[in-house]
Amino acid sequence: MKKLIKITIMVAIAATVTTLSNVTTTFAADALPPAVIAIIDSRRVRFNSAAGKDIQSQLDKIRKKFQLEITEKEKKLKKEETTLKSQRSILPKATYDAKVRDFQNKVLTVKREVQIKNRQLEASLNSAQNELQRALKPILQKILKERKATMIMDTSLVIEKTPGLDVTTSVIEALDQVLPSVKVKLPTTTNSLPVK
Repeated sequence: MKKLIKITIMVAIAATVTTLSNVTTTFAADALPPAVIAIIDSRRVRFNSAAGKDIQSQLDKIRKKFQLEITEKEKKLKKEETTLKSQRSILPKATYDAKVRDFQNKVLTVKREVQIKNRQLEASLNSAQNELQRALKPILQKILKERKATMIMDTSLVIEKTPGLDVTTSVIEALDQVLPSVKVKLPTTTNSLPVK
C-alpha cells in the first residue's frame, strides 16, 4: 500500500512538472517574434566598398614605404656586419667585442622599429575599420526596418539559404554614398599602441 502511494505521488509530481514545462515552453515561444533573417557578406563589404578599397590602398602604400625604410636599414646592417667580420682578426679583442655589442644594439633597434611599425599599421587598420563599422550601423538598422527583418547574419555562419535574403549589394551601395573614403591615420606615438 505504501509503495502504491509513493508511486502515485511520483506520477502526480511528474505530471505537474510536465505541465509546468509545457506552459513555460508555450509562454517562451509566444514571447519571441518570428525570426526574419537577412544575410550579409561582411568580407565583401570590407573589401568591395569604396571606403574598404580606400583603406586597403592607403595601407598598402604605408606598408611599401615601411618596407623600403626597413630594407635600407637591413642593407646597412649587412654591410656593417661584413666589415665587422673582416676586422675580427686585426682588432684588439676588447675593441672588437665593443663593436659587436654596438652592432647587436643596432640590430635590436631595427627589430623594435619593425615591431612598432607593425603595431602602427595594426592600430591604423583597426581605427579605420571602426570608422567603417560606425557608418555601417545606421545602414544595417535601416535595412532591418525596410526588410522587416529581426536580424542580419553574416554569410560565413549560413549553411543553406533561399534566394533573396542577401543584402550585401544594398549595404555596399548605401555605404558608398555615406562613406566613400576613410583617412588612415598612423598613431604618432608608441604610447598609444597596444603592448605585445
